[in-house]
Amino acid sequence: MIRKPTELVVALDFDNTEEAEKIISALEGLPIIYKVGLELFTSTGADWIKKLTSAGQRVFLDLKLHDIPNTVSKTILQINKLGVEFTSVHLIGGHKMLDLIHKCLPQDSKLKILGISVLTSFKEEDWISNTSLVAKLGSTRSIHDSVLHFSTVANDHPVVSGMVCSPHEVEEIKKKYPEIYLMVPGIRPTDFNKDDQERVMTSQEASRVGASAIVVGRPITQSEKPRLVAEQILKDLT
Repeated sequence: MIRKPTELVVALDFDNTEEAEKIISALEGLPIIYKVGLELFTSTGADWIKKLTSAGQRVFLDLKLHDIPNTVSKTILQINKLGVEFTSVHLIGGHKMLDLIHKCLPQDSKLKILGISVLTSFKEEDWISNTSLVAKLGSTRSIHDSVLHFSTVANDHPVVSGMVCSPHEVEEIKKKYPEIYLMVPGIRPTDFNKDDQERVMTSQEASRVGASAIVVGRPITQSEKPRLVAEQILKDLT
């Protein structure tokens, strides 16, 4: 099986369009997907997203939706109108939520739903503590076991196009589900501060273990030469 090259996703973690557009301009012509999260989306609204997609930019609208099935499915219908390539929902939202999205989303939609497994900001002890109330109803799941459980949901459900997970789970998931699309945050150069990420790898390491796409934010967006950094990462992914 020939594996596709790992794609580069640049996280536009800003609170205004001016800074985001500076980065987009600096990276013009490079094969990049732009990730817009809650902060920037709340600041700019849907019109700016439409502006990006109308200009031919590939966009991942990363809102990490988790609500009652009806609310999430209706929100996905609105996102579908924006022309973005990817959006995200928390897999912990359950099968009823995913089923309703699948029922409501038009069959000709090109929107790809990515399932959020366990956020890369979690340490093992924090994850166990965070899930302690759920654990009372059953057995406590480690991060590793939780992510593998979610990978089965992501692989099997027809409305889910892939999953977001840390680089540390990629290799094992790919052995189980070789065709699954895995978008991987928590990418840091060896000499870069981890910031709020706990489970990290370099871009080369993540690509080597099978990441379909890697998400890089501050190492590019805070650099004085963002294009050079992005170009080097793209070389590392080939």
